[in-house]
Amino acid sequence: MMKEIPVTLVKANQLMLVILTLLSIFLQNVWIVLGTLVLVAASLLFGPKANLAMRIAKIFIKDFSKDETEAVVLLRFNQTIAASLLAIATTILFVSGHWIAWVFTGMVSIAAAVALSGFCVGCFMYYQIKRLSYKMRHNN
Repeated sequence: MMKEIPVTLVKANQLMLVILTLLSIFLQNVWIVLGTLVLVAASLLFGPKANLAMRIAKIFIKDFSKDETEAVVLLRFNQTIAASLLAIATTILFVSGHWIAWVFTGMVSIAAAVALSGFCVGCFMYYQIKRLSYKMRHNN
């Protein structure tokens, strides 16, 4: 059985990513990028229970029984992409301060904002990878 997570909690995470990454870009602050990376990495290492945005959302919303759900594997896939992009951005910012780091940070902002609007880029990528993998296994 696939583990599921309420969509409201997923959206709280996406909103946190949008706010923190945009704030880091507007303030040109590497520490906010690093902090965002730490928050995302904590969620990856310890699961959704370690996700700060989800913990905060649970304070305000007590009942998720009527909420739609999303597979935890999709959340994990998306968090891995976000963590990777933020790690690249943080590394570039600390090593050289090159502006390209803000592009990687912006990619997280855009993907999370688009997901809040209803289209999950990471979910689409996950589906395409699984589809390709299936085709490769069954064409031999």
